[in-house]
Amino acid sequence: MDVDNNFGFTQPDDQSDGESSPPASNIVIDIRDVLSFSRWNSTRHYQDRRSWKQRIQRMSEAWLPLIDHLTDAYISWKYKQEVPEDADSNFGFTIQVVNLYTLQNEEHITRGEDTNAAVALVRAGYLGTAPEQPSLAISLQSLELFQTLRLFKPSLSIEAFAKTICHTYSVPYRRSHRADLSNAFDIYLTIQRNLQKRVAEELGHTSPDYRVLNSCPACCYEVKGCIDFAINPDGNNSLKRMAGIGGRANVDVKTFNDSDYYLTSDFVNVYANEIHSRPSGQMNEEEGPDDEQWEDEGSSGDPTDGARDSSTVKQCTENWKAAASDSQKRMWNVFDESGVFVSACRHGFVLWICDMVRSGELAKYPLAMVGKALKTFGPKRVMGYDIGCTFGGTIVSSSLGEEFKAQDCRTCVNAFHGYSHNALCQQSNHPVNITGMGLEDLETLERLFSSSNQLAAVTRYATPFRRRVFIDMFLQQWDRDKYQNLATMLHNNITQALKIIETDGQALSADLEAKGLNVEDLEAYFQDEFNHTQELGKETEADLHAVAYVELLQEYRDLRRVSPNVTMPLLDFAPKPLHSADYEFRLASESYSQGLSQTRRTETDRRVLCEKRDKVLFDLVQMEVAMGISARWEVTDQPYLETLEYINAHKYQKALERLYKLVVMRLMELHKMNLSFTGYKMRTHISAALQRRSTAAPLLSEMLSNHTITPPHHWSQVTHYSFLDQFNILQDTRHSVLDKPWANPVIRQLMKQHRRVLRAKEEIVRCNVEIRRLHTFIVDEEKHFDQVLERLRETPIYHPVHDFIRRRCAVNRLLLSRLYQTQALPEFTGHQSPGKRKGSVEDSTTVDARDDGSDADDEEAERLGAFVDVIANLTV
Repeated sequence: MDVDNNFGFTQPDDQSDGESSPPASNIVIDIRDVLSFSRWNSTRHYQDRRSWKQRIQRMSEAWLPLIDHLTDAYISWKYKQEVPEDADSNFGFTIQVVNLYTLQNEEHITRGEDTNAAVALVRAGYLGTAPEQPSLAISLQSLELFQTLRLFKPSLSIEAFAKTICHTYSVPYRRSHRADLSNAFDIYLTIQRNLQKRVAEELGHTSPDYRVLNSCPACCYEVKGCIDFAINPDGNNSLKRMAGIGGRANVDVKTFNDSDYYLTSDFVNVYANEIHSRPSGQMNEEEGPDDEQWEDEGSSGDPTDGARDSSTVKQCTENWKAAASDSQKRMWNVFDESGVFVSACRHGFVLWICDMVRSGELAKYPLAMVGKALKTFGPKRVMGYDIGCTFGGTIVSSSLGEEFKAQDCRTCVNAFHGYSHNALCQQSNHPVNITGMGLEDLETLERLFSSSNQLAAVTRYATPFRRRVFIDMFLQQWDRDKYQNLATMLHNNITQALKIIETDGQALSADLEAKGLNVEDLEAYFQDEFNHTQELGKETEADLHAVAYVELLQEYRDLRRVSPNVTMPLLDFAPKPLHSADYEFRLASESYSQGLSQTRRTETDRRVLCEKRDKVLFDLVQMEVAMGISARWEVTDQPYLETLEYINAHKYQKALERLYKLVVMRLMELHKMNLSFTGYKMRTHISAALQRRSTAAPLLSEMLSNHTITPPHHWSQVTHYSFLDQFNILQDTRHSVLDKPWANPVIRQLMKQHRRVLRAKEEIVRCNVEIRRLHTFIVDEEKHFDQVLERLRETPIYHPVHDFIRRRCAVNRLLLSRLYQTQALPEFTGHQSPGKRKGSVEDSTTVDARDDGSDADDEEAERLGAFVDVIANLTV
């Protein structure tokens, strides 16, 4: 027994006569005797001069041709299929084994002359730790148990399970035990993936992008009509992986390519140079000149660098960069993979994932998701991103812009992150303000990342191969759980929408009646607020032209007044006759050339001044022609006086307008943070964003405090104000909000209730469609399963396919029970019968293949089409 290369688990023999087991000291003596005997009497061992990298590579190459045979052997063992007897006592062997169910120490394996030892072990229910001449085998049941535990507890490490086995066998743990278990588990997972491929081939699930197009029936299983498909991309930095140190960096060179979740690095890098990084205006206060850069980030821009430079976009961009500063610090060069970038549908099913390699959240990652979605899905899609307002401009600036606009796609912000954006951005991009979005919050990935955090403990120091294997296992189980809870999610969504309509709808109707308003008035208030917010801080065109004209007049008059003074030095050199006689020439020593240098400068100044005066006069005449001024304004004219007064207060008005805009927008945003049911994390996130955006307000307030036109208003007092009417300083603005009906707190609450009720009604329509899609999918899948099982009944693959179908049907029955419960609701307005899939044979050969409600289907499709058209028209 070689305890350095295998577990070496030993157990005392059972005492059938009831005698007690020998004392522990006797066991220790026996083990030492065995070790001493094996040290001196075993065959001679030669030193292995291969590197650890060569060992791993050669072992992987040796396992590869055996995978198909091991899969066949696994099927025969798992489903107890008969295998032709080829046993020969001359080729049998006894091997040390680990079995948590029987606690055996060794097992005798029979095999034939042509049977590989690894294959013979799998047929017997064990998996060797090496492809050739294994010295230890682990039972397939134990490996299956570990896989099951990892599916539901991703933080369970191989080391913890190895220690559990050692504790059960009452032997001390060694690191070699973990290595043996890890190697065997890798091969076990490879066998499982190979078996899944075979099952998928028999079920017809191997077409390109099959998983993405069929994992979520509520999104992709179209029955009739069309509805937008929300895609949620986002980055997460918890699934980092430490870079190898020294020779350990490239030891395990295996690559994991058996996952259809991962986008290839080649595909992602196609968009690496689409958007270039903008030069930073200032250095982060936490960064220093000696901090390390990401090695291969280069000039690649982030998702906000391609957006247009509007004031609203700029604010959202700066806030996102400030919030992301902690995850993009340059010192994180210690990681190879700095995180993952994921996209999912609105129901939580993962679409694609890619590694963020030694970089922050660069633009190439979300652009790769957009490019893949444009190729895979149909038109009219909505992408919810925490910086969707700015990322929309980045998409338009990239090579995907034309296709993105051609498919009528658009971007928006997530509900949680959207409340940290400025008020003007929220009015256009927040889901609650977008027609057709329903009650969707687009925060699916936040829940995914919260669950995947427990996976970080086992992937942080893993090899690239095993890190991807564990992430792939986690995502598969995540999607299985989401499918099992899909009907419950739809049920909860529709009951939530019905409750909102019942409670908020009734309260809204009563309050509107009491106020003498209607929903049309609320919609008009929404539009007026949007227009008013857009005009904040802007000057009217008439003001700008009048100011420019008066400034030209002042400049022209100043030039005319200064020009005589410029020519005065030349007159000083003119001859001064003693009498009033004719002009007399001076001597050379007293002539003009006496002050040559000074006179040349004077001539230059005079010439420049004349040219400038002529140019100003030319511009002034053009302005008068354009503005229709027949007589030039004099200093006593009323328009001149009014404009001059405006110019004198221009700086004050400009600063005041900016302060007004900041105050109005911040108070509207603070309303959300002060709600009683706002969670702690959301409240903290919004508060941090407001603090970052409010840095300009104190500066503007101090500027106004020092101005002579207005009395002092210190920012320490302004921060204690509760609503707009307390800001007396804002009464001097041209865009007064105090008389706006939508600025009234009661009206604003009615506007929020109205929008929420509208989104709830849209959610009911959406859920009705998605419930019928899921119902149709389950019925069609059950029919397909029956056909497949009938075709495979006499084949070896029948049992693995049947096992998959059995588990799937059990979940489908659970889903159907929940669907029936939802359809039994008194307020349910959808169809209770399944439909026919769009594009199916039945749908194309019959006029109307639905069981009932054909007219209702058409009406429902029209409503859905109207929602989609509205969303499509709100493109970036």
